[in-house]
Amino acid sequence: MDDAVRAYCAGFVEDSLGLPRGSCDPSEVPDALVAGVASAMGGSPDSASPSPVLEHQLQAFLQRLQAEAVEAQGYFVRKARWPGNASFAACLTHDVDNVRRPLSHILRRAGRFSATDLALAVLGVRSPYDNLDLIAKWESGLGMRSSFYFLSKNYDLGALAPPVKELARSGWEAGLHGDFGTHDSPEAMGAAAARISEAFGSRPAGLREHFLQFDYGKTWGVAESCGFLYDTTVGNRDRLGFRLGLCSPFRPPDQAFAPMKIVELPLVLMDTTLWGYLKRDEAAGERDFLDLLGEVAAVNGLMTVLWHQESVRMKGGRIYPRVLSHIARSRCYSATGEGIARWWLARGAPLAAGGSAVSMEAAPEGLVLTFKSGRRKAVSVEGGFLKSESESQTVTAAGGPLRVSMGAA
Repeated sequence: MDDAVRAYCAGFVEDSLGLPRGSCDPSEVPDALVAGVASAMGGSPDSASPSPVLEHQLQAFLQRLQAEAVEAQGYFVRKARWPGNASFAACLTHDVDNVRRPLSHILRRAGRFSATDLALAVLGVRSPYDNLDLIAKWESGLGMRSSFYFLSKNYDLGALAPPVKELARSGWEAGLHGDFGTHDSPEAMGAAAARISEAFGSRPAGLREHFLQFDYGKTWGVAESCGFLYDTTVGNRDRLGFRLGLCSPFRPPDQAFAPMKIVELPLVLMDTTLWGYLKRDEAAGERDFLDLLGEVAAVNGLMTVLWHQESVRMKGGRIYPRVLSHIARSRCYSATGEGIARWWLARGAPLAAGGSAVSMEAAPEGLVLTFKSGRRKAVSVEGGFLKSESESQTVTAAGGPLRVSMGAA
């Protein structure tokens, strides 16, 4: 296996599992895991696995590393993935393909809508395709925020600017839904981002390509060159499953297999996969969602959901409030795409370990370090808060420099 690929995979493992910097020797990463990561980063194979297979390999490797560290040095430490050591995270997103349709279009699809929504559309009172405020109302009621991705040429961005700016002031995100031809063209993507910036008054941090168009050799590089913080395109369109075998954020490799700055948030579920491609009824679609949510929670991953904003008054799409309720009851960490990406990068600040101490120069507030040891150790903390449980100890960072020293109990 190429040295650059192995080095990338070792860094990928450290970042994903929250290990101390330099603790994962490239030669010790299992060949199967290296091959799986390298294959995924090239977009092959096109996986429809019902479980995130690479996440399970990472978890198995984590158990091995933990056992070896406890035996060799008496303790094992790692950064939890999510603030407060949440069991998993959720990222709610909405592609905005349309906000208006001609009445003739609505009447041809009258069976999709309730009698009330159809009547209001006929009277010209409300478009069933314009649901930004409705979605925000539902999410706000559960203390959630989400990301909206806007096409730059499909509708009047100026008319949308007032409500979008108000949503942004209240914590929602306005990103770019890449037009056809942006996924492999810096010029086209840059022009689309500029149109969004001009209309809404701020540069979009996040991106999802229209129809999930993606070129593994180009799109990440194009997006990074255009200044995007993250992408969340990579997922399945016509089937369920985990496109890359992953459901946690990662920094993809460049052509030389060095980690890029941009963060990928893998897409786990798109609403139109359920209703458009698989022809599920609402009960079956809800079960599919819950099955995927369980798979993500089992590996401490990120449940990235794409629910088109124009679908929430239609059959199928109208179960979105139930989707929100399931996520709220799980008590996971929830944030916009930008919030998730910024957390992941902040969490990636180096964790240094040496002797009986570990430290971070810039630990984000809410970051949790988890400790496992062969014997309970006395722990002193600067810049955080210690919590001891029966089998483990955790330290929660206050934000800023963090140092933890361990001695005999």
